[in-house]
Amino acid sequence: MPELHPTAAKLLDRMTGPPPAHSRFVGEPIDLAELDALALGDLWTAAHAICWLETDPPPHTLAVETAASIRKHGMEIEPAFRGSACTEYLDLLVQLTGLEGRFAGDPTRWLAPEASFVLARCIEPGFDGLAGPAKCLLANFDWAKAPKCALLLGRLAGCEARVTAEIEAELAGSPLVVAELQAVVRADLAAHSRAAAFSHPRLDEILSADRATRSPDAEDEDYAAFARKGLEQAAERVRRIHDREQPYVADKAFTVSEAGVIARLARVALKRDELWLPPLLDALFRGVSLAPTSAKSVPSQSVAIGLGHAVEAWPTPEAVETLRAVLADIRHAGVKKKLQRSLRGAEPRLGERPEVALRLPADRPIGKAQLKTLTRALEAGFASGMQLAYEDWRTRLAEHPQARGLAASLVWRMTDGAGAEISVLPAVELGRLILRDVSGAVATTASDCPVMLWHPLDATAAERSAWRDRITALRIRQPFKQVFREHYPLSAEEADGTATAMFAGHVVSVRSFVGLARRERWELGYCHLTRTFGQWIASLDVADNIYPGCGGSTNVGRLSIMASARWMAPSAPLSEVPAVTLSEILRAVDLLVSVGGFALEDDAWDSNRRVRLWRMAENPLGAMAEMRRQALERALHRMDGMELLAFDPRHLRLGPYAIHLATGRITRDGEPVTVDLPERNLAAVPWLPYDEKLLETICHTAIEIVRRVACETAAR
Repeated sequence: MPELHPTAAKLLDRMTGPPPAHSRFVGEPIDLAELDALALGDLWTAAHAICWLETDPPPHTLAVETAASIRKHGMEIEPAFRGSACTEYLDLLVQLTGLEGRFAGDPTRWLAPEASFVLARCIEPGFDGLAGPAKCLLANFDWAKAPKCALLLGRLAGCEARVTAEIEAELAGSPLVVAELQAVVRADLAAHSRAAAFSHPRLDEILSADRATRSPDAEDEDYAAFARKGLEQAAERVRRIHDREQPYVADKAFTVSEAGVIARLARVALKRDELWLPPLLDALFRGVSLAPTSAKSVPSQSVAIGLGHAVEAWPTPEAVETLRAVLADIRHAGVKKKLQRSLRGAEPRLGERPEVALRLPADRPIGKAQLKTLTRALEAGFASGMQLAYEDWRTRLAEHPQARGLAASLVWRMTDGAGAEISVLPAVELGRLILRDVSGAVATTASDCPVMLWHPLDATAAERSAWRDRITALRIRQPFKQVFREHYPLSAEEADGTATAMFAGHVVSVRSFVGLARRERWELGYCHLTRTFGQWIASLDVADNIYPGCGGSTNVGRLSIMASARWMAPSAPLSEVPAVTLSEILRAVDLLVSVGGFALEDDAWDSNRRVRLWRMAENPLGAMAEMRRQALERALHRMDGMELLAFDPRHLRLGPYAIHLATGRITRDGEPVTVDLPERNLAAVPWLPYDEKLLETICHTAIEIVRRVACETAAR
């Protein structure tokens, strides 16, 4: 054992030395932040041995509490292992396989990922001591369930050829799996370890909050070369099925293990944005999603869904178009529903890859679907902090024949020649790109400056109001909320903490809440929901374990945020999250809470419905309703007959009529009424700054009320 880090030596003594004379003795404070990755790796085995080998539940001793603190620290920094520390941990795994109780049954599920995790982080993979425990571990789990880990252990134990031959014989019915194993065997030991660590189902579950991390190392050139070969083999098999060279059997084109291989290969190729991928992915995706007959079945559900997840994790414009085309043709209802969710996730994820998202063809027109995808990618760029190079922005957006209208409807933030920040609206006038500021004056900018979308949180209250007036004066209908976008600053006290209670205590209808959450790409966990925003993961607590299909109501809890670059990371201080990203996360939560809260009106299972509705109506307007008020105020105040238009803290008022700005509920002299809207005349539709159903409904209701009041006045 090498010489330990001084802090590591003290902690090891607490875990393995004689217990203190008094049970409450804790000794001098030890700062775990002093531990580096290697020092943490030196303590890894002792900490896990104490927690695993003690009674269940373990007693509250100094050793157990120290071990728990070390394991928790492992969520903040990943350990690295010397050869000796790695050997110690593998020896512990060997010892655990012989125990009864919590580690009994099928050991493959926990043994393979634990061994792969440590070996992938070993800085001395050629250490001689690894051979012994590797050989023992091989005898304790099913090789076919974790073939990459088995091959890795066989490599360390010196029996790789025998292990390879036996696994290939057992997996002969899955030739793509065998081909992948052969590619992994040719890789160096470090790459082999990484591939094993990212290929086991348990690791997929742990990392489910961020699908993008679930792939082998895309920088491994050998594996990337195999990605093309493997996907070509899969596409060729599908071609033979469609050309009737081999019989079609529903959902039997590939085994489940082969589907996992294809999904991994697609993720690697998409992450690398390979030039050869688009036509190959198009042929494969369409082929596995449509039967060669008129049947509603598909050649492989698992491959189709896996490719959808791959496109969602690492989208490119071409891959998204392929996914959209597959959805237009597919006849299998269940697969179609899952691919629709992948498409909803893929479009905003493009905003995290601006260099890819802006890849628009300059030599041919682009369709409405492509512009829609680009629009969603730009909006998602708020949360991911998307920055564009000025020349890319100019040529690919502001001056692009089909995209310049989109760029001209949005406010952009950049720097001028002196380095000062400016916000501008672009326009192509007489063949030249002109940038105008909020006053309409021509602005100049540095040619090498970064370009970002303007966000209300980046501006003062006066500037926000000025841009809203400017957009109103120009009658620009923005493709998504920007100048009227809700923003959510936190108090200094809340920003210093790791969670916010901004929406805590709100009661929501579970059915509507869960339905919207799934459409908005939130993942359901035990009493919480998670969603990835760029490099951050938001976690929203709820009072009950909710799931699709359950009814009733639940209470919303606190919101915390973790850095998704670290798996199982602790909550980060909110002050570390970029202000715009945090605002976008809070906006997403506000949407869930607003929709779920309004749905209580139709939830017959809620015994306190009337009380909660009354309380909701008395609450101050939320940020979304406040933006609705500002938009309506600007859109309606110049229209004929709007002399009676007024706003109170929660309503749009027209004489005796009141329309609630958060729910659209209409009353006359306090009594609920219904206003039937006539079929809309498109020529008479008023200008509105953004597209929202409730905003349009309130606007058209106000216009109809004005018409009725005028008729009543004329009749008198």
